[in-house]
Amino acid sequence: MSNAEVLIIGGGISGLSTAWWLAQQGIEVEVWEKASRPGGKINTERTDGYVTEQAASLLVNFHPEIDRMIREIGLADAKQSRGPNMKRYLVRNGSLTEVPMQFHHLARSALWSRKSKLRLLAEFLVPRHGGPESVSRFISRRLGREILETTMEPFVAGTLASDPDLADARTVLPRLTELERRYGSISAGMLINRIIKRRRINQSESFSFSGGMEQLIDTLAAAPGIQLRNSYELEGIDYANGCWQLQAATPFGTQYRRVSHLVLSTPAPQTAKLLFQVDAALSALLSGIDYASLSVLHLGFDRGQITHPLDGSGFLTPRREKLSFNGNLWMSSLFSGRTPAGKALLSSYVGGARHPERFEWSDTHITDAICADLKPLIGLRGSPEFERINRHPQALPLYHGDYRGRLCEISNCLAKHPGLHLAANYIGGVSVRERIFQGLKTAETIAATVQRRQETVARGQQSPLLITD
Repeated sequence: MSNAEVLIIGGGISGLSTAWWLAQQGIEVEVWEKASRPGGKINTERTDGYVTEQAASLLVNFHPEIDRMIREIGLADAKQSRGPNMKRYLVRNGSLTEVPMQFHHLARSALWSRKSKLRLLAEFLVPRHGGPESVSRFISRRLGREILETTMEPFVAGTLASDPDLADARTVLPRLTELERRYGSISAGMLINRIIKRRRINQSESFSFSGGMEQLIDTLAAAPGIQLRNSYELEGIDYANGCWQLQAATPFGTQYRRVSHLVLSTPAPQTAKLLFQVDAALSALLSGIDYASLSVLHLGFDRGQITHPLDGSGFLTPRREKLSFNGNLWMSSLFSGRTPAGKALLSSYVGGARHPERFEWSDTHITDAICADLKPLIGLRGSPEFERINRHPQALPLYHGDYRGRLCEISNCLAKHPGLHLAANYIGGVSVRERIFQGLKTAETIAATVQRRQETVARGQQSPLLITD
């Protein structure tokens, strides 16, 4: 028997975060997860002293609300922060080049040509653009083609597995496009914000946990107020008599629920199938969202096999460098306890929208290609002593085309269905940070509706909804 007022389908970071924020509002919530464990793609694996992440490797945060969540669920002491002085690199002309993290270092950087640096200084003279445009067009127009090719293309391809020629700038780069919209210029907007002290109270922090990223998942799943049901596969959705009626196949036979709020935290293709009978137009919009496939290769080496100091978080690779992978994280440099003593752990990302065909490469092909490319970049010698590969056929949604327009249409469809909410990484950002933050926003929307109904009930204008199994 469940008295939950909200049912969430999907126990990944989006669903669990939404559930936790709801529980803090005193709202009973139940989560149905199809798999035998929560977390979705977030999973930490341990073998022979090597600790690897199947997908998300860290959380980059600047939201104070997320800091509060980490404290309140008891993980503040378990945080492992990236060192403040760690370098970041890009590949340029076959070598690792440090990325300047402060503006006054820009003039001395070898990353960009003199012409490109002058182009950056003149950015405030570029007129604003009013309509939708791709990341490539936006960055080329405002900052120049060289900045796009050397810096922004590897960022979009490496961290989002996306194609900047197709990605919607307003969705992928919301803060930069908002600076242009509000101030007419990125650089002018940053300067104005600094002068009027609109900088974030929280500085950006990158961290994981002593138990890996799955420690966040496990802690949220066990939080008070969250009823997690693993191995519950949703079979049917219906809306009648002012509530959502759900049916699931479970280890305990068919289970039913009636709730006033339904949150779908499943991938867009799966959500489209679930909603086909409810709203064909909404289902079609969700079906039109493409996903990138991605492989993650983890390689362990004796530290003596690598001559590079590995004094940073890793590096991204521009398309024009023609390397086999999109980015390489130095996990043993980022966080302690990820390898046996005297070892190094490197994680490489292969495929995505840049090279979708490489997802089909065999394990041997991927390993050989990446090791060959790493040799001149970090002074690698010999073969790895540890290998693990994680393959994700639908790794990340692609915010391609007029994605902001698609989201507006999705929102219009949702407005026709009271109590129906979508909380997944095809809306609001793919990072762990944004999944937690968007969970907060979804919970706030639901809590406001619940409060209004309770106030109406208290005034005696209607009877409360009876929620039963």
